[in-house]
Amino acid sequence: MKLINKKNFISIVCISFTLVVCGKLLLEKVMGFTDKHYTENIFTCLGFSIIITAVLALHFYLQRFPLIPVLIAQYAIVAGATVGFVKLADVIADTDTNAMWQMILSVTIPFIISAAVYYITFFKQIKKANDIIAEINQSSIN
Repeated sequence: MKLINKKNFISIVCISFTLVVCGKLLLEKVMGFTDKHYTENIFTCLGFSIIITAVLALHFYLQRFPLIPVLIAQYAIVAGATVGFVKLADVIADTDTNAMWQMILSVTIPFIISAAVYYITFFKQIKKANDIIAEINQSSIN
């Protein structure tokens, strides 16, 4: 995964959405579950794919802060959006008593996976860039 910017934002959203929906469909198939709210859930997956990608993209602006507080703040934003979404859904339609926890779990798993992939890739790119700079510096000394 590349550093998220304006040029690749849509493609990263599409990739993460595809992975989340494929995971959802595989899990439902294995469990023998039939989703009666299939369309609504697909659009919810798309919405949260956009939100998670946008929140991870904030890292560019938060690089001067330590990683752990940034991750906690990013997760808090995603969890807050989830709580707001469930509250809004509860006003529009009657939701299950466990809807809040189910949605937070449904958003937490993709967030953790996405954040792990993003930050591991980011730090590998930083290490590679540092190695290239060190090599350039070494060759300029000689």
